[in-house]
Amino acid sequence: MQMKFEIVNLANAPQFIEQVAKCLYDEWDENDGRTLQDAIYRTRHSIFTDRIPQTLIAKSGDQLVGTVHIWQNDLKCRQDLSPWMAALYVKKEYRGQGIGTALQKACIETVKKLGYKSLYLITDHIGLYEKMGWEFMELAPIMGEKKTRVYQYKITGEK
Repeated sequence: MQMKFEIVNLANAPQFIEQVAKCLYDEWDENDGRTLQDAIYRTRHSIFTDRIPQTLIAKSGDQLVGTVHIWQNDLKCRQDLSPWMAALYVKKEYRGQGIGTALQKACIETVKKLGYKSLYLITDHIGLYEKMGWEFMELAPIMGEKKTRVYQYKITGEK
């Protein structure tokens, strides 16, 4: 049975700020030498409703089940591209229920309402985002010899 959830802007549900920050910290920041306090600070300052940065969350009742962010930039070597869908995360126990897809769609719709024609993301996944209409653009350097995949979603109409 599919779990019921809703997607809201974190600005309208600030009680989830620390939980969202903890997800970011556990998934990405801890291994990069950043602290949980860094993640909380960044999350508190990414909760606008009328401009970027924004954070969207998926929640079921009072339970956070996933999150996605819209940032001006998520890749230092591509400052020319904006905005970016970043840090898409669904808690392990809630995966496989369409939450990640719903968060992507909400992110795309939010960016469309703000008047953007494209959205970008970086990932190491191959084949995951293409299902939603993302197009591979390039491999871009992130650290030394390491590269990441850059994708573009063209916002032209209904998808």
